[in-house]
Amino acid sequence: MMTFYLSSSVSQSWLLVHLFMTLILSLFLMITSFGRKRNKCRKILYLSMFSVLFVLLVILVDAFSMISEGKPYRVLLPVPMWVLWLVVIIADIVVIFEILWLCREKGRTISRDSLKQAFDLLPSGICYFSPSGAVKLCNMQMSSLFRTLAQSDLQTLDELQEALANCNLCGGVIRLSDEGQNYLFPDGKVWHYRKSSITDDNGIVYTEVVFSDMTELYIKNLELEHQISRLNEISAELKHLSDNADILAREKEVLSAKTRLHNRMGAGLIAMRQILQHNQTEETKGAVELFRQSVNAIKNDNDEPQENSEYSKFIQDADAIGIKVNLSGELPEQEEFCNLMILAMRECLTNAVRHANALNLYVTVEKGENSISMKITNDGKAPTTEVVSKGGLYNLYRHIIDCGGNMEIQSKPVFVLTVTLPLSKE
Repeated sequence: MMTFYLSSSVSQSWLLVHLFMTLILSLFLMITSFGRKRNKCRKILYLSMFSVLFVLLVILVDAFSMISEGKPYRVLLPVPMWVLWLVVIIADIVVIFEILWLCREKGRTISRDSLKQAFDLLPSGICYFSPSGAVKLCNMQMSSLFRTLAQSDLQTLDELQEALANCNLCGGVIRLSDEGQNYLFPDGKVWHYRKSSITDDNGIVYTEVVFSDMTELYIKNLELEHQISRLNEISAELKHLSDNADILAREKEVLSAKTRLHNRMGAGLIAMRQILQHNQTEETKGAVELFRQSVNAIKNDNDEPQENSEYSKFIQDADAIGIKVNLSGELPEQEEFCNLMILAMRECLTNAVRHANALNLYVTVEKGENSISMKITNDGKAPTTEVVSKGGLYNLYRHIIDCGGNMEIQSKPVFVLTVTLPLSKE
């Protein structure tokens, strides 16, 4: 039986060289296994194989040196030479198989280096601080942002907070808002700062700091504010146009009423001419009565002093077209609500002349604890159909809703318009 101790020096040298190379590869596998997420059995296998090969190499090298020097040696491995070669070849097969497997899985597994590389490529600036405040993990974006803030490298959480507190004094970084924690950097980008605490599996609390890119949202917000400002301007212009439209509508209605008054006077003059010609009829009597009413309306309009208040102008316009206004109660002191109620009376005055042929307009104002209401009706003929909010009534309804009030229309048995307004406007 040819053992290692009885074999030639050449065979011993080849075995030792081969064993040494296999030991180096097994050491590489063992180190690699601790840098990757591998199962526990593989780690034990690599460690055991390295230990066995290392002990075997030490024993054989010691025996080889003793044999070369002609000194006495101890036979610790009385096994055939082919058994030793078999052990080495099996170790070679295992090592080669694992190396090939590592090459194949190189692009499929996640290592610490790949995690750090991915962490550095994140668009947000992220940094983790230990409980003592020292930097534990920081990506490249965070390092770049802090270098812009403080012109130095980030070391502790206190440095970051101090740099953010004094960013307006140096560095060219502008703090946009205290509540939102938004910062405008010199390159035009806006970053949102957020700090939170996280706990790992061992119960250690770390501080997480994140800078998120809010540039696009910030630009959109500026555009939205500009659009809101423009809409407010357009709204003011529309309100001005609406007020002018109400004035024009009122003047148009007054002009129409005066035109009807003029026609009545013309008919009355023609009737008087017929009477003077001794051609008096029932129609001429009615025309003369309309003529008398028209003359009285003009006389009253000329006799009454011209006042500047809206209510006085409304009374004068009503008298000019032959409508008597009967007001019960007092109008509100708030100018906006008072003008709104006068606008409602004007609309009812116009409809009373146009549709009901009324001679009297009855207005009742009642004041409650939290609101004031006004009811408007007339002595003309009742509506034949349901009255709906359109035209002037719709515009009136829109004004009342804008002031926080309410408007109701009653068609049967008589027309009644009810307007309710709050005493205090929000």
